[in-house]
Amino acid sequence: MLRKLLYPVGRHHPNYSQYLAWSFISNVIVSAESAMASHSMLAVLGHQSETYRTFNYVGKDIIGQLGALGYISKMSSKADKEPRKFLKYSHIVQQISYASMFSTPLLPDLFLPIAGCSNILTNVSFAGFGAVNAICIQKLAVDDNIGEIYAKISIINMIGSSIGLAGGVAITMIIPDHATRLCLTPVLALGRVYSLNRAVRTVL
Repeated sequence: MLRKLLYPVGRHHPNYSQYLAWSFISNVIVSAESAMASHSMLAVLGHQSETYRTFNYVGKDIIGQLGALGYISKMSSKADKEPRKFLKYSHIVQQISYASMFSTPLLPDLFLPIAGCSNILTNVSFAGFGAVNAICIQKLAVDDNIGEIYAKISIINMIGSSIGLAGGVAITMIIPDHATRLCLTPVLALGRVYSLNRAVRTVL
């Protein structure tokens, strides 16, 4: 049953299992970062009125989505030409975005500009990762079974994401101080970058 859940019926790349394992680890780490970043941002808004909290939390998403459009439309073609370089830039942008989100409790009066800019970087990075991921899936699907491969990888990534989110919440409970938790950023960043790079290297 587990094999049917994770492995496609048709043929697949010989390194499929390695890609799956490293992708899983990568999603656990980035989801833990996401949970911790959300905790930091919510801590800033926790004592404000409902309207203020809604405006700021939704406002950062609007800024993030609109601000990323220009970059994504301009740079998307580079993913096909130089996927490794595109992946490197996406890593840098994503980790800067998480570091700035973690720091929002230290600069509460600047929540919206910091969180908005962080969201721009997050959306840019996820567009980059999505483009590279699409190339990897194309390489993994040697039996013209792209849809099935995508579904299987999505399953393992969703499981990893759930574990990572739970782990991120656990870290915020064990280390409630935002400044102290900021020191974990380099460790998580290195783990995320290493694991995703290992996943990509198995097929590219």
